[in-house]
Amino acid sequence: MNVDTFFLQPFKTHRKKLVPAQRVPAQTRHHALNDGIRLGRTAEGVAVVHVVADDETGEVASVDVVARHGAIPEEFEEQIRAL
Repeated sequence: MNVDTFFLQPFKTHRKKLVPAQRVPAQTRHHALNDGIRLGRTAEGVAVVHVVADDETGEVASVDVVARHGAIPEEFEEQIRAL
């Protein structure tokens, strides 16, 4: 059985480069999208990420960025797809 998980990945500038800050879990897609908008007001960038994984094995079936706010590093989506 597949399980949907959502989280927010905020970004901040460190030494003139955008770097990930601590991930923020979200309960549902609705919460993730709303929290992304809210966090996007204060963070330099936020990606709202949806992960589909097998409940038993933990194997990731898909990872998608469902919303973006502000500045997000170009390589971010490539990196999360490699998870």
